[in-house]
Amino acid sequence: MSELAAERWGDSGPPIVMVHGSLGSAAAAFGEQKVLADRYRIIAPYRRGYSPSPGTDRVDPDRDARDVVELLGSGAHLVGTSMGGVVAMRAAALAPEAVWSLTVIEPPAMPNAVGRPEADKLREGLRKHWEEHGDDDLESFVAGFLRTLNVSMELPSPLPAPLAEAAGNLRTERPWETGVPLEELARTGFPKLVVTGGGTPGFEDVADVLAEKLPARRVLFDGSPHAVQRIGERFNNELLDFLASAGGSDR
Repeated sequence: MSELAAERWGDSGPPIVMVHGSLGSAAAAFGEQKVLADRYRIIAPYRRGYSPSPGTDRVDPDRDARDVVELLGSGAHLVGTSMGGVVAMRAAALAPEAVWSLTVIEPPAMPNAVGRPEADKLREGLRKHWEEHGDDDLESFVAGFLRTLNVSMELPSPLPAPLAEAAGNLRTERPWETGVPLEELARTGFPKLVVTGGGTPGFEDVADVLAEKLPARRVLFDGSPHAVQRIGERFNNELLDFLASAGGSDR
């Protein structure tokens, strides 16, 4: 039985496990996907460190991946956004037999795109931000992080408790080091989808590499936020089309 708390939407249909990123926990990250519960059974866990799941001193994507594998059970579709995309890919490599399809939304798999100019620039920018501002107050740290990603987002001041908790978790991450096992994933048979919003050139480089190496369907919703799933209907329609083509337990 998983230790994680989770949002559970829908009583029937094929299961989808949805993994949130760093600055938005389950309900906030996937609120626009709740409408899919009329045909899918959605499980959106709160990763360790995000209330009401157990706390943690440091985010560990590998431990998070093992948590996700428990939630996949005998089989499910898997969706991950931002750092949740890295977690989802690592989970899929651990238990490919339990993954019916894999969708990732702007995952910071920076080491996998070494040599791509924008990815290298972002990777160095993130490393430098942590080195120079890792001890800043949380509000300043998050504001600088978002600037590094070229993400325009007005932060409330002071940070509300859930965002402050998420910011504290983010500070323990090392996103310039969070690669994924591409060769292992490329040997798997389940369909893959990579989605971006066009706002962070480094993430576009990463997504291009993933689409080529996995291989994966590559979709760009240009002008969308980093958490592309939040655009709602257009993303949902693309996801539904992909899931329908992927099938499920009958694959």
